[in-house]
Amino acid sequence: LTFLQWHEASTIIVTLLAALGFLCTLAILIIFWKNFQTPVVRSAGGPMCFLMLIPLLVTYTLIPVYIGPPTVATCLCRQVLFTLCFTVCISCITVRSFQIVCIFKMASRLPRAYGYWVRYHGPYLFVAFITVLKVVIVAGSLLITNISPTARVDPDDPKIMFMSCNPNYRKGLLFNTSLDLVLSVVSFSFAYMGKELPTNYNEAKFITFCMIFYFASYVSLCTFMSVYEGVLVTILD
Repeated sequence: LTFLQWHEASTIIVTLLAALGFLCTLAILIIFWKNFQTPVVRSAGGPMCFLMLIPLLVTYTLIPVYIGPPTVATCLCRQVLFTLCFTVCISCITVRSFQIVCIFKMASRLPRAYGYWVRYHGPYLFVAFITVLKVVIVAGSLLITNISPTARVDPDDPKIMFMSCNPNYRKGLLFNTSLDLVLSVVSFSFAYMGKELPTNYNEAKFITFCMIFYFASYVSLCTFMSVYEGVLVTILD
């Protein structure tokens, strides 16, 4: 039986990248916390920044659930906790991209709607709605898929069996992340609409670039999972 182990080169590389990402995100979180009352942090989103960064920190700490022999608990964390945290983060980015366009292009045209959006905390209501929707999707996926670990024969060597989450887990994972893909498309659309904003407001350009990178990674994951069966699929997950 084979599975992703700590001493493998691919595991070490992914762990180091995750540690680097965790430290960078933590440093940004601390800087924002110390300068919370400054106009820069306020204009960047204020409390929404913490709602975006904290789930990212959680996702970086979930690397151990992908390493070692899979169990029901680790497969559950992969399909539920990781995707839920990522959805919260990307929903915040979607709200941010919408606000960039809204402030410069829609506030003057629909002042009443914009007033309601600000007065009733529209960004947080949107993130809460998306989070609840994602919980419903994940719960429905768990009811119709089996995530218990299985041992399958390595197609390259019949003498080797690799341990992984149930094949239905992958279908459930792609189904769960479909909402993230929709959010990324919406975020990309709003950010692209803001490409003509003043040069000082270059946040839309960065969001556009990030969403293109996300599209590429999502397509690569789907392609790789459809043509390859092996332990390295866990790295891409």
